[in-house]
Amino acid sequence: MKKPSGSMSRIKMQPSSSGHNFASAIQCSKGMTMTMKYLLLISICLLMPLQSFAFVTNPYMHANTIATLAVSTTTTGHRCTSSLLNSKTNNTDLSSSSSSSSSLSSEKLTDQERILQETLGIQPETEAEKQIRIKKRDAALESTQNSKRKNAFIAILAFTAAILNYGYQFTHPITSLTLLTQMQNNSAELNVIGNNGKPTVVDFWASWCENCKAAAPTLMSIEEEYKDRVNFVMVNGDKGENWPIIERFGVDAIPHMAMVGSDGVIETALIGPIPRSVMKDDLNAMLDNAEKRQGGSEGKMILPHTMYDAFRSKPEMRQLNFSADEIAIRLGQKD
Repeated sequence: MKKPSGSMSRIKMQPSSSGHNFASAIQCSKGMTMTMKYLLLISICLLMPLQSFAFVTNPYMHANTIATLAVSTTTTGHRCTSSLLNSKTNNTDLSSSSSSSSSLSSEKLTDQERILQETLGIQPETEAEKQIRIKKRDAALESTQNSKRKNAFIAILAFTAAILNYGYQFTHPITSLTLLTQMQNNSAELNVIGNNGKPTVVDFWASWCENCKAAAPTLMSIEEEYKDRVNFVMVNGDKGENWPIIERFGVDAIPHMAMVGSDGVIETALIGPIPRSVMKDDLNAMLDNAEKRQGGSEGKMILPHTMYDAFRSKPEMRQLNFSADEIAIRLGQKD
């Protein structure tokens, strides 16, 4: 077979964007000997993986090295292969020029921005976007600092107030007698007994009574817990004007705590210092009786704890019904 002429083998190769012009090289095989065709096919098969590896590892790698490997592998001076290599070189030159321009444009990018752009396709922010981001960050930092300063100021004020309160309490201690006086000032009137649908606790005390002082904190806490449901009446036994009331309740010793139901009947009297649990049990029982009375039910629950019955011989005296005029007469304010 004749050796292909130069006019037949010279084919103008147009560079493509992908750099893969191997399909065009197949056209050069026309007129070649079988041996030359085999050599050309082997060259293409060897060149394709090498080219793919080169583009994966470094897309900006010049293709001259690949062309050299192809030439050394084919061991032929066929003009078609040279034309293919020349077109590849031209395409590589275009890639080199584009990569050089890209490198010039990326000179202003940081390493982090360049990596994000090349690997993930994330475009770097503009100068305006950067300024906006910085302003938002500064505003958030300033807000955090203001909040910390405000919290620190409030903490300092709270600590100072606690120190001042401790100092005042230390220099002005609240004694049991002070508690009894406060409860006396907040005491309900006697005329509420049996008239407002609530049970009543009537406590007789005196400033010299040590048991009264010892029971004052417990009585104060009980009053705070039940003040909306139970009437609390304090009677100071040291005052002479209270003697008619003391006689009416049959008080012969203090502390004396009369437990009066919502119907105005004295249920029992607790004498001496009373445990908190005992007082709550009796109060809860009287509250249950008050609910039954309001609901129209008959029968009363006996209090769990009963001590002194001042009206054992005169049970009719257990019923109390104080009015304003009766209280004034008993206190000697009216004739």
